[in-house]
Amino acid sequence: MRGVVYHCGPCPYLPGREFHAFHPQPNPPRDIPYRELMDHRFRRSGDHLYMPMCPACDACQPVRVDVVAFSPRRDQRRCSRANRDLVVSWQPRGLDDERRALFRAYQLDVHGKEEVEDPAPFLTADGGIGGGELHARDGDGRLLGVSICDRFSDALSSVYCYYDPQQRDRALGTFMALAEVEHCRVQGLRWLYLGFLVRGCRKMSYKARFLPQEVLEKGLWVRYAE
Repeated sequence: MRGVVYHCGPCPYLPGREFHAFHPQPNPPRDIPYRELMDHRFRRSGDHLYMPMCPACDACQPVRVDVVAFSPRRDQRRCSRANRDLVVSWQPRGLDDERRALFRAYQLDVHGKEEVEDPAPFLTADGGIGGGELHARDGDGRLLGVSICDRFSDALSSVYCYYDPQQRDRALGTFMALAEVEHCRVQGLRWLYLGFLVRGCRKMSYKARFLPQEVLEKGLWVRYAE
């Protein structure tokens, strides 16, 4: 596959490291489906695909949850109970005033970004891949969480999640991932791809708690059950 490796600046996951990524040309490739590329460390960002290719570092490891065998931990069951009042629904991708306000609040509180560029290209571009969004609303109809997902015949891929940062007691990040697992179960999908598991990165650590799972290590899927 032809492409270019770009230096993308400081690593967003591990301090003191630089991030490099391989971008195929053309992007996305015309002859290899994204579902296949996901099993080779590729990830989608908007309309573009990339694969981490950092010198002397392979910490970005794709992780997928075995939906059929998944069994929630005690803390995950507690999270589900704390959010039993929420209604989760599958919706088309999009960006209206409600979602825009929620995204900006999330970026400010969680990532400390006071000025956010127009998020539409990032949140609505789909790279020609089918999918949608899971929305979580409370009893008053307020939108509290959004999970943007790509949909395949056997899998769901979690693209991006944002939620109300003021609802800390709900652990909405965990809840939305649980909602993705449940959506897979109802739809008869075998796998939930959670993106990269970066060991040593605190904000990615929640992914290791969704078991059993498989982690792509040196080109092979390695199963973890505990």
